[in-house]
Amino acid sequence: MRAVTVVAAVGGLVAAWIAAGSTGLLGYGLRHALTWLALGVPVVAAWPQWRGSFWRFLFWLAGTAAALAMTTSPLAPINVLAVALLVAVLAVLRSEPDRSALLVTAVAVSVFAVFRVVCTSIPAVWLATDTLGGWLGRLAGAVTGEPLSVGATFAGIDYLVLTAAFCTGWLLRTLPPRRTRIIAVTVAVLTGHLAYLLVLAFAARLLDALPMSPTEQTWPNRTYFGWAGIRTLIPWNFPILAAGVHVCVAAFLLRWSPLRAEPAPAEPGADAAAPRRWFLSPITLIAVLAAILIPVVTTLSPRKPDLAGKKFVVYEKGFLNWLKPEHGEYGHYSVGMYGMLPIYIESLGARCVVSPDLSEDDLRDADALILLFPDDPWQPGQLERIRRFVEGGKTLAVFGEHTTRAKDGGPSRFNEVLEATGTDMWVAFDSATFAVGGWLESYETLAHPTTLGIPDDRNEFGLVIGASMEVGPPAWPFIIGRWGWADPGDPGAGSSLMGNGRYDAGERLGDLVLAAEQSVGKGRVLGFGDTSGMTNVLTMGCHVFTSRLLGYLADGGSGPQAMWRQAVGFLLALALVWFVGRPSGAERTIAVSLALAVSLAVCTRISYRAAEVLPDGRRQTPNNLAYIDASHVEASSSEGWRNDGTMGLGLTLMRNGFVTLRLREMTAESLQRAGLLVSVAPLRAFSAAERRMIHEFVSGGGIFIITVGYDERGPSEALLKDFGFAIGRPEDQPTAAVEEVKPFGHFKSRYYDTGEYLLFVRFHAAWPVTCEHKDAQVIAYGAGNVPVILMRSVGEGKIVVIGDSGFAMNKNLEHEDGSPFEGQRENADFWRWFLTSLRHQPLWIPPKPPVPGEKPAPKPAHDHPPPAEPEGAAKNQADRAESGVAS
Repeated sequence: MRAVTVVAAVGGLVAAWIAAGSTGLLGYGLRHALTWLALGVPVVAAWPQWRGSFWRFLFWLAGTAAALAMTTSPLAPINVLAVALLVAVLAVLRSEPDRSALLVTAVAVSVFAVFRVVCTSIPAVWLATDTLGGWLGRLAGAVTGEPLSVGATFAGIDYLVLTAAFCTGWLLRTLPPRRTRIIAVTVAVLTGHLAYLLVLAFAARLLDALPMSPTEQTWPNRTYFGWAGIRTLIPWNFPILAAGVHVCVAAFLLRWSPLRAEPAPAEPGADAAAPRRWFLSPITLIAVLAAILIPVVTTLSPRKPDLAGKKFVVYEKGFLNWLKPEHGEYGHYSVGMYGMLPIYIESLGARCVVSPDLSEDDLRDADALILLFPDDPWQPGQLERIRRFVEGGKTLAVFGEHTTRAKDGGPSRFNEVLEATGTDMWVAFDSATFAVGGWLESYETLAHPTTLGIPDDRNEFGLVIGASMEVGPPAWPFIIGRWGWADPGDPGAGSSLMGNGRYDAGERLGDLVLAAEQSVGKGRVLGFGDTSGMTNVLTMGCHVFTSRLLGYLADGGSGPQAMWRQAVGFLLALALVWFVGRPSGAERTIAVSLALAVSLAVCTRISYRAAEVLPDGRRQTPNNLAYIDASHVEASSSEGWRNDGTMGLGLTLMRNGFVTLRLREMTAESLQRAGLLVSVAPLRAFSAAERRMIHEFVSGGGIFIITVGYDERGPSEALLKDFGFAIGRPEDQPTAAVEEVKPFGHFKSRYYDTGEYLLFVRFHAAWPVTCEHKDAQVIAYGAGNVPVILMRSVGEGKIVVIGDSGFAMNKNLEHEDGSPFEGQRENADFWRWFLTSLRHQPLWIPPKPPVPGEKPAPKPAHDHPPPAEPEGAAKNQADRAESGVAS
């Protein structure tokens, strides 16, 4: 066979492995880009033969567009189906022998895509492949003498499945006798794959042999060239070696073994009967039906949980505290652990009882019980009450932690619970350690009402370094740490009992179970190896998951992990593989790829929306739900405690009584339930629909605060103009084109005069703010009595514009170590004062600032009369006096 045809076929195989994430740890953006590059190989090498037919060109164009659209999906199986679709389209438009080679590839990739669907939808299949991967790792360890513990990812099961499908298709299209070929191919594939595993077994030794970087490299001085760069690839990108082995096998088969020619397919559009021959054959219709039903059976979760009237019991005791951020305490030690959890649960519509002893009275009418790292010995009767609670039809969620043992040397208290309730789950004595901090783009989630449709590019699941879990049927995993390793605990490592923090031979590599579920009696038990996602701080970013989790705990019903659904889904998958693998033209592969992709996308979307449980601040007066916008590529850092981060802002809002969350997706439903929305220098423009949402939010009583400087005003201009505001000056002002807007830079501005002392607020890099409406109120001035903070009432709510992108960032509000700014807490006090005014609460007056030590008092950059008090301030002062609030 021609070399160009071989290149086209193996290019399709490589694209499928990249699309599935089988080639090693890659950022999702890079993975998509490499998939496109790999798809370009078969497109160029097997360029369609138009033969002057407009319909052939139109067919190629439609198929290519559909495939490219599918590669943008966040669901990896759909990305793989895109490869099968495009290669099948190319097969239609080529003549023999190219058509046969491309068709074998397309069918093999479609079978591989079905495998990836069932692996991420059917927990029993995932566990089976994980077990097979473990056997292969032990085999390689036995051969090399270097222990190797791996799951399906690093064992290369994806390579074996796709290569097996490809070789089967190749064998069926060769002339008999085939026995010798079968034996030769099997030996070649297994020998080559074993060679890869042997190299992987020495990964830890290779890391030890490579020189360390002389100094720790940090951004922007980090380099990925030289030994330092090579070290980052070991062992995370070793699976690419397996790709090389399997590509060589496939290329050899195609290059030197001719295939039987397939009959030429009917050309699309050639005559009126062509569409009928293409899409209405009985077997094709059955295959399409099976493709549609697989996600319906294994993925779809249409039940919408309702937490109204539900009761959660959370055990008070454990390695924890119930503190929450309080005004006057700052930095990362001020965040507390679980003090916000009861308030958060109540915002979802449920009731939360923090129980000191898990008494019968507390558990009697409860719907769910949550244990957060219990570490005290269980009192008589407690474990029995928990067991009866679960078997009676309720839900238990057990959150463990890394490297934990009881003081008496026995199992940890959370493992005692898992054992007492009869589960096949166990929290391991290790640290589930990520390759990329926060497991960013490193998870693999199985179909579950709590996880479907949730991305993992910002650690939306809230897991950090916890423990891995050991599970077996009938316990089913639903959150996997694909790119990490299990670092065994060290009893001699002091109080932490943690290991050495590096990958060593024999440690579990990849595919760590981080969360699992098992039905027990009429109820169920969910186990987690980490508590982080339920803490005050991480809830801000992972509330999309935790709200669904809480909804599932109290009102989840049956999900895709039900055994009957797994069995039916598996049988449908076997039937689909049979129908797709039968001799046929490329039309069946095209139809099945499209049907399976659409069904999977639709079922995932329906499940994502159905499982949504939105917090609602309207249950409190005033509304206590605050969102920090994270949906418009804000200039602030997504890492909370960076200088440009907004952790300080989130804690400040909590200190002022808000349930504070990050808004990943702006929807009308979310904003309707919120009282405050803060946007920090958005770098992506607000759509027309989003601008309408914000206007309705403000008009309905919400408070919208936006902080943005002149240099980053562009994406916000249209939104600001809707409310009559501009940063710098309005663009239609006559002087706008001839006068340069001058920044105020870093300075302090007086915002309140108590009569005894003045109060100041600091700016990082401020710019003028203007408003065309005369009812706008000045909150703070810059030099020359030019406003830098303006507030305006719109309907029942308010909009506040602050002309400083860094105003709400840590560098201007709160340091991670809690240290003050030049001895002052001015901005923390300003926010507290301002929020009480905006919310029509008794006005809080900051205390007199401390006198600096040897440094002179901060001098304002201007001299002007104090701005007018915010609307309602006089009334709030009177209310404050009546309520006896101290100033």
